[in-house]
Amino acid sequence: MERPVKDGILYVQHCKFGKRSWRKMRAQLFAASPSGVARMEKFDVRDDGTALEKTSLRRCARRVIRLSDCISVGPAGTESCPRATAAFYLTTTEKSYLLASEQRDEWITQLCQLAFQGAKETMQSTAVTQPGPAVPMEENSLYSSRQDLTEFPVLVVQTDAATRCGLHGHYLLSALPQSLTLKDPQSRQPLLTWPYPFLRKFGQDQTVFSFEAGRRSDSGEGTFTFSTPRASELCGAVSAAIACQQQGKEPPDP
Repeated sequence: MERPVKDGILYVQHCKFGKRSWRKMRAQLFAASPSGVARMEKFDVRDDGTALEKTSLRRCARRVIRLSDCISVGPAGTESCPRATAAFYLTTTEKSYLLASEQRDEWITQLCQLAFQGAKETMQSTAVTQPGPAVPMEENSLYSSRQDLTEFPVLVVQTDAATRCGLHGHYLLSALPQSLTLKDPQSRQPLLTWPYPFLRKFGQDQTVFSFEAGRRSDSGEGTFTFSTPRASELCGAVSAAIACQQQGKEPPDP
């Protein structure tokens, strides 16, 4: 019988008709094994935090998130968490989740280990067992595609400007050669664009990237703030693009 790596209470944020609310869940993390894939299983719980009966669980309540589908995990800045909890996000290829827990850092650590380190170990073991090419080759740990270096998963931190523009939840923020562009995380369609000449100032602090847009931008003037574990990379990409515009050059390939 599988034993969970971590078991505890989580809160999941839901948004219905523009109103956000938190639902209490019980979550269990399982490592990959012969019995199953690495995953998070979520169950409905009663108000007192106890799980529903096993018969009820079999009928309806269990929901599974495959950690092989995980894209990013990290702390989220929100002021509306349930009491004594802190928020974090879990982004997969299918959906983005905003979660809260009293043990946020522990959940983030365990999720990262199962979702990313486990995948890395699987790739390494596969490379050993499968026949390789005639010439020995090694993976370049510094390799990244251009998209990896210019497109960043972000979570909106509510500000007056973000509220006015109807922004909430997860997006992709692209530091393009001419502008910052906010995209839908599923369709990747542009939603808002801020040309660099219309940014009054920008900066980052640990896992937060923020900028102040001028009134000539599509969004109107105001401060926009996003939570992302790659805040320093995002800020660096914006700085490089602006420097190239000032010099009248095209940004170099990353």
